[in-house]
Amino acid sequence: MGKLDELFKSKSKKVPLSRKAKRLFKLDKKRTDHVIIQYLTQKYTVRWLLQKVVGGNVVIIDNKVHELNPRNMFRDGKRTWYIIKEIDRKPVSNEDYDRVKARGDSTEADVPLIKAVLGAVQKKPMLENKNIIIVVGVIIIAGIVLWVFFGGGA
Repeated sequence: MGKLDELFKSKSKKVPLSRKAKRLFKLDKKRTDHVIIQYLTQKYTVRWLLQKVVGGNVVIIDNKVHELNPRNMFRDGKRTWYIIKEIDRKPVSNEDYDRVKARGDSTEADVPLIKAVLGAVQKKPMLENKNIIIVVGVIIIAGIVLWVFFGGGA
């Protein structure tokens, strides 16, 4: 089996987190007015932050204001956090699902495509075609027996 097959068949596992993120999740349990944020910077780095909520639904990170919405919170078991891009005021979410689907960028149609590609790439080994091997073997043996009895020996 390939790695993709193992990924499709494996059960969902918890998100692996860095030590800093684990420490922040422990601190978050103690502080009710703070939220955990996975901050995606313009330099393509990820920062885990514990930020104080200001004004009910606003977080300020590096003098940039970001809005919070409880529907945009990501969950993994008991852990919850927001994913916020540095360049965007609103958190990452699935709210624009209809627009993504209308553009044709939805990944829902990819599953049959991936299975078709994997089926075309993976060739069946010769031992899996046992029926064909057995039929060919019987025909060869029958041919040898007929040749010996009816015309091959004289």
